[in-house]
Amino acid sequence: MAIAYLIVAHKSPDQILRLIRALHEPDAFFIIHIDKRAAEEVYAPLREYAASHPEVLLTPRYRCYWGGFGIARAMIACVNAAVRAQRPFDYAFLLSGQDYPIKNTQQIASFLAQNKGKEFMESFSLAKPNRWTDHGGYFQAMARVSYWTFFLRSRVFHLRVARKFPFGWEPFGGSQWWCLSREALSHIESFLRENPSYLRYFQHVFIPDESIFQSILSNSEFRGRIVNDDLRYIDWENPNPLYPRTMESDDFEKLEASPKLFARKFLPDRSKECLDRIDAQLLGIGRQI
Repeated sequence: MAIAYLIVAHKSPDQILRLIRALHEPDAFFIIHIDKRAAEEVYAPLREYAASHPEVLLTPRYRCYWGGFGIARAMIACVNAAVRAQRPFDYAFLLSGQDYPIKNTQQIASFLAQNKGKEFMESFSLAKPNRWTDHGGYFQAMARVSYWTFFLRSRVFHLRVARKFPFGWEPFGGSQWWCLSREALSHIESFLRENPSYLRYFQHVFIPDESIFQSILSNSEFRGRIVNDDLRYIDWENPNPLYPRTMESDDFEKLEASPKLFARKFLPDRSKECLDRIDAQLLGIGRQI
C-alpha cells in the first residue's frame, strides 16, 4: 500500500519534518506546499531537506489567506504534483503541518488495504439540512457558494448577488481534510485541467477549500465510494482557548482510544509532551524525532 502525503503548512518547519519522519516508509512520498507569505526561515529548512531526500517534493507557493482561494490553490497544486509525479501510490492524505499520526504506518496501510476502493472525505449536500445550515450570514451552507465573494489579502467582501452553480450541479461541502485514492485524485486533476470555468467560479466562493473537491467527487461516479469520514480526531468542544483544541499531554488518553488515523492540531511547544508520548506509545518510535 503506497501512500502519498500532501502537506499544506505555513509555520513550524521542525514539526513538519517530524511529521515526515514519523510517516516515512520506502514507498511513501511527500508533497509539500508552504504558504508564500511564510518567512524564509520557514521555507529554507524544507527546501534543504528536499534537496537531499527525493521522496519530498515542493510545489509552487501561493499566498494563503483564511477563507480565500489561495488555500484551495495550494491543495490543487499538491494534487497536481502527486498525480504528475510518476510515482506509484494507492491513496493520498491531505494533511496540515499541525496534523500528526495516532496510528503507526503499518496500521495506516492495513486500514487502507482493508478499505480499498473507498474515498474518505466528509461530503454533504449544501442544499439539504447539514451542520452548516444554521450558521449565520455567509458562513451558512448555501450562502458560501451562492453569492459573490471578493478578497483583498486578508479582507473579505461579499456581494449578495445570486450565482448559478456550475453545470447545474448540487453543491457539496465538508471538512478540508481527506484521504482519497489515486483514481479519485486523477479524476480531480483532469477535471480541473479540462474545466477552467469551474476554477473561475470558485475564485469567488467563501472558504472554497471546504467545497471545491467535495462538489467534484459527489457529482461524479465516485459518489458511491465516499465514506463520510476524514479520519481525523479534532476536538471542537474544549477550546484552549482557540478552536479547535490544541492537543496537550492531558489529551493523550483520548488520542490513544480514538479509532482515527490522525489528530490535529499540534503546536511545537504546547504539544511536545503529547507528541513524545504518541511517538513512544502509539507509533513505536524509540527515539525523539
